[in-house]
Amino acid sequence: MARLITTAKLALFREVRQGAGSITELAERLHRDRSAVKRDIDELEKAGLIEVQDMPLPGHGRKKEVRAVAEQVLLAI
Repeated sequence: MARLITTAKLALFREVRQGAGSITELAERLHRDRSAVKRDIDELEKAGLIEVQDMPLPGHGRKKEVRAVAEQVLLAI
C-alpha cells in the first residue's frame, strides 16, 4: 500500500479526476516524464482507482484515455 501512496501518484489521481486525458496530456499537465506517469497509471489502475480506455482518433490512429473510477482515496487507521 505504501507504494501506492506517493505525492506524485496522488497528484496524478487528482489531475485525472479533474479531467480525463491521454497519458501524454497528463504528463504535460503535471510537468512529468511520460514514462514515469505511465508507471504510476499502471499502479493506480491495478488498485482500481482509474481506468485506461483505448479510444479511436478521428481520421486515424488510437489513443489511451485515462479516466477516474474512484471519487476519492480515503486512508484510515
